[in-house]
Amino acid sequence: MMPNTMRAAAQVPLLAADEERDAILRWQDHGDRVALELLLRSHARQAWSMAARRTDNPAHLEDLAAEGIIGLIRAADSFDRTQDVRFGTYAAWWVMNGISAASARIRTVIDVPPRVAGAQRRGEEDHIVRMALQGVVPLDARVGEGTVMDVLVSADLTPEESAAAESQHAAQCHLIDRAMADLDADEAEVIRRRRLQAVPETLEDLAEAMNMTRDRLRQVERRAMQRLRRVLLENGFHRAMLG
Repeated sequence: MMPNTMRAAAQVPLLAADEERDAILRWQDHGDRVALELLLRSHARQAWSMAARRTDNPAHLEDLAAEGIIGLIRAADSFDRTQDVRFGTYAAWWVMNGISAASARIRTVIDVPPRVAGAQRRGEEDHIVRMALQGVVPLDARVGEGTVMDVLVSADLTPEESAAAESQHAAQCHLIDRAMADLDADEAEVIRRRRLQAVPETLEDLAEAMNMTRDRLRQVERRAMQRLRRVLLENGFHRAMLG
């Protein structure tokens, strides 16, 4: 059974590296659900922690954590056992994507109680109303309940979160490198100079440098981006991040 609170998730011991690898092997090669549950339980804290960074609304936290668990399952399915990396580092990208997508969906659908809707119609500048609509405090909180200081959270990352962020960035760079390796020389050159530089080259300048017409360069760029999107989506990027 999965931990159903952040406190419960934090109390589940982490697996040692060899135990983690054994659980992944048993799941991937034999479909061992007990091994998968063991792996998920030991990393559920990762899903709850990332969910807590996305919302202060208890009504949303459990839903986001559940999406994070689904991300862990996808990571367990696709984990490359030939790579010398811990499962938590690899899974961070999948968990973040799942939670980010769910967070975007939640923000588009808000069930506003009559008291809050009425306050809006009257034009009241109640900070609790505004924060409720932003998902910062429960929507059914009584007027005057809580203050701005009660809901402020530090934007500073803990050392553990900083390390996770660095791992996520490294995983993203690795995925992009893998995707670029699938491109031919011209496609890779166009992507590097048009998409990956701090100051992208103009279509005209690059077409002249590569001895191509502008139309031909557009075709190469379009084909390269389609191939990149396919590889990145297959390896954990969310469509919303590839717009």
